Amino acid sequence: MRRKAIERLAPKKPAGKGLTATLQELGEILILNIYQAKDLLVRYCINYETGEHEYWIEQHGWRKGGILNALNEDWRDWERRSYENYPKLQKKDADRMKELITDRSWKDSPWERIKAMEYRYNREIRENTEMNKKARLMELMRKVPDRPGDLREWFFEKSAGEDYMFRKKGTQTFVCTNCGESSEASEIKRQDGGERIRHNDVVICPACRKLIQAKTRTAHMEQKYKSCYLIQPVNEDTSVLRIIEAKVGWDNGRHYVELGDEIRILLYRVYSDRKMKKTYKIYYEDYLEGWTEGNRKNLRARQGYLYPGEFDKILAGTIYSGASKVLEFLSAQGQELNYNRLMAGTGWTKEYAEKIEYLSKGRFWNLLKDTVEHTEYPGYQHAYYGPLNLRADSIEEMFLIRDRQKINRIRDEHGGNDMVRWMQYSDEIGKKISSETVRWMTANRIRPEDIRELEEYMSPQQIMNYIIRQQAEQYSGKEPKEVLEEYKDYINMCEACSKNMKDEMVYRPRELKRRHDEVVVDRQQMQILRELDTNTEAKEKYAEEMRQKFHQAEGILKEIKSRYEYENEEYKILVPDTLIDIVKEGRALHHCAGSSERYFDRIESRETYICFLRRKEAPGIPFYTIEVEPGGTIRQHRSYLDEEPGIEQIREFLKEWQKVIRKRLTEEDKKLAKISKIKREANIEELKAKNNTRVLQGLAEDFLEAEEIQEAV
Repeated sequence: MRRKAIERLAPKKPAGKGLTATLQELGEILILNIYQAKDLLVRYCINYETGEHEYWIEQHGWRKGGILNALNEDWRDWERRSYENYPKLQKKDADRMKELITDRSWKDSPWERIKAMEYRYNREIRENTEMNKKARLMELMRKVPDRPGDLREWFFEKSAGEDYMFRKKGTQTFVCTNCGESSEASEIKRQDGGERIRHNDVVICPACRKLIQAKTRTAHMEQKYKSCYLIQPVNEDTSVLRIIEAKVGWDNGRHYVELGDEIRILLYRVYSDRKMKKTYKIYYEDYLEGWTEGNRKNLRARQGYLYPGEFDKILAGTIYSGASKVLEFLSAQGQELNYNRLMAGTGWTKEYAEKIEYLSKGRFWNLLKDTVEHTEYPGYQHAYYGPLNLRADSIEEMFLIRDRQKINRIRDEHGGNDMVRWMQYSDEIGKKISSETVRWMTANRIRPEDIRELEEYMSPQQIMNYIIRQQAEQYSGKEPKEVLEEYKDYINMCEACSKNMKDEMVYRPRELKRRHDEVVVDRQQMQILRELDTNTEAKEKYAEEMRQKFHQAEGILKEIKSRYEYENEEYKILVPDTLIDIVKEGRALHHCAGSSERYFDRIESRETYICFLRRKEAPGIPFYTIEVEPGGTIRQHRSYLDEEPGIEQIREFLKEWQKVIRKRLTEEDKKLAKISKIKREANIEELKAKNNTRVLQGLAEDFLEAEEIQEAV
């Protein structure tokens, strides 16, 4: 654009009044001078051959943008206006613009033609920019070195390292995947000296003399996909972490390794004499576009093996250089890890590499894997969210355990994060916890915080034995953790009913299910008595007791009231004013929402809230009790005796309510919603892994998901 020449050309004055425009030409450039009451607002310029365009305003000078940007500088809503309301042009100027600007659109207006030419020009610019960017990326990717020639065999030895002899179908001929030679069954010797070769017998291949496993029932095997990690130099400023999809298989007298690059992370050197904008950049392999920044295939790094290299040289100058020694050690040891997370932690947390090195050389292999798996990628609030203190100066501070014998026990028993938590708990209470108890607790995903409220009644081992017995006798269809939750509900209600908690028959009943159901009724009867009691002083005393125990809960209910209350023609959602209101609701509907203080605890921690659903025609009569997460996801909806009257209409209303809630959410609500969602999804994944279809079906009936909450950036 010939800016200086345009500035020297005096704007052509308008003939009329109001909002008008005059046309001038400067070579191939059309200049539109736009006036309001003969005051010049803006000069818009467009090259009618190329489509290049920009505009000039006296207050700001030259700016990039189209005709709508030029007009909007005066804050008029031009996009909504009809073309009759645009600046008035003389007919000869409009005809001249149509003659020179040949781009056509749905309306034969000079303004529409300008917009059409702008669109074409901008599209070509975008396409050219994208092509140039793609070309630069492809040129960079061509600089990535080839894979090492021995990578396939190296990965095979690390991830598998064994071969098989497959029997050909319908014959007694076996083929060795190590050497590829065929042998008759009569020629093959079993390692244990037996005669007939059975499935999975260890035999000696007559050709290569290698000890391998015989397979008589299958002719093909393959591993699940793993990741092969390769760190290489690219140029003097850049290295690359290549995450390669790898699968090992055996068939047709051979073993094979399939490799395919999925992710490449460019690692940039950060020099003291300049500031790098990025320390890394991630690219993904796309089946349509090649290497791209978009991850359309949702590629993810898996656990895998790291190919050895001179990492101190390759990573020198990057923020990951501190991990060089531990990477060399782990690669030599052949440890299967998510090295992408490990390197992310190194760049994110200063002391991370040092602690990983200690765990590696101390042979805390399972804890090492858990630590790496609990390391997040850059961008998350916490880089590491496990039980260790990675910023500690001593081993005791790192493990948060004073007794070194307990730390050694974690290593000797191949413990991970959960065992660390149990040893921390053992160190805290000053009592030993048996290996049997720790193994059972960790196997059933029970953590110390799950039993803290029970520690005054039973030891961890006694709790384990009690839950095992109750599961066998009373709760055959439930998981141990579910039985534990039922027991905790029972204890909580007994305490609320002022029962004698020193009596073993109370705190450790033989028939937990029956006693739990009985104490629910007891709790409800106590509530009824309180409600029927006209003694205002007694009611206030109980209210104060609840407020003291959950001193923030009522304030939270008051704070969310404006966001969560809603009504339509048939139903309304109410947020209770007090905790006593929740107790009364539970008594009226005969469910346990108000019988256990655990629901008050959830309100206190903002994990879930309790709301009341009422019929609009009878707002004072309890109908449904709703347990809802901060983001609007409904965990439970319960009516009288857990029945579901009018459930289809209720669900439609609840979905309508959820849409309203989402529009009212604060940024804090969204953060809390994310936490609640993670907890819920983790529980569902755990149930799926255990194939607990009964519980999953119950969750599917209770849960009513809200749509995804977009996290604030």
